[in-house]
Amino acid sequence: MLYFIPTPIWNKEDITLRALRMLKELKYLLCEDTRTTMKLLQMYEIDFSDKKLSSLTSFTDQGKMNHYLNILKEYDVWIVSEAGTPWLSDPWKSLIQLCNEQKLPYTILPWANALVPAVVGAGFDTSSFVYIWFIPQKKGRQTALKNAIKSEIPVFFYESVHRVEKLFRELEELWFDGKISMSREISKMFEQQVTWTLEEINQMIKNKQISIKWEFVIGLSSE
Repeated sequence: MLYFIPTPIWNKEDITLRALRMLKELKYLLCEDTRTTMKLLQMYEIDFSDKKLSSLTSFTDQGKMNHYLNILKEYDVWIVSEAGTPWLSDPWKSLIQLCNEQKLPYTILPWANALVPAVVGAGFDTSSFVYIWFIPQKKGRQTALKNAIKSEIPVFFYESVHRVEKLFRELEELWFDGKISMSREISKMFEQQVTWTLEEINQMIKNKQISIKWEFVIGLSSE
C-alpha cells in the first residue's frame, strides 16, 4: 500500500494523530528531499535510524520507477512532500496514475494544504469553484486570466510573491471588477485573508495593510 501523508505547511501542530502514527510505523519513505524529511522526523522526535529514505524526483527514469513499483508490491510505503498534502498538482500526481495502471493500492490521508482554507475563507460563494494551480508565468498567462475573469464560478490559483503585484496590474488592464480573495501565510504567524475589490486591495497594499511576502492563494469571483 502506498500512503500519501500530509505534513504541516508551517505550524508543527497541524498534523493528524494518524499521520504521526504512520510516520513512526512505516519503514519505507519516499520524499522530495531526504534532508527535509529527516528534519521533519526530528521535529516529532521520531527515530529514523531503521527507516529507508529515498528521494524520488524523476518520473522519466523507468528503471528507478520499476524499482519503486517492485517495493510497493511487497511493502507498505509512505510518501511526503516538502510541506502540505502530496500532491494536488505536482508531478507526483503521475505516481497515482501509475498505481492505477498497475492496480496497486494507495490511500490519501486528509489534512494540511493552503487551498482549502483559502476557499473556505473567501468572502463570496464557493459552493462551486475551479482550481487551476498556478497561472502561467509567460506563455498563456493572458488567456488564463481572461478565462478566469469570464468564469461563472470562482477560480482559485496559487501565485508567487514575485508576480502578485503584476497580477493585480494585469487584472486592472483587463477591467476586472469582481471580488478578489487573497490568502497568504496560511497557518503561519502572519496569516492574512482578505476579500475586496481590486481597487480596495491595491489601496491596502499602498497603505501597507497587506504585506507582499511569501506565496499567495488568489480567488477571483466575477459575481
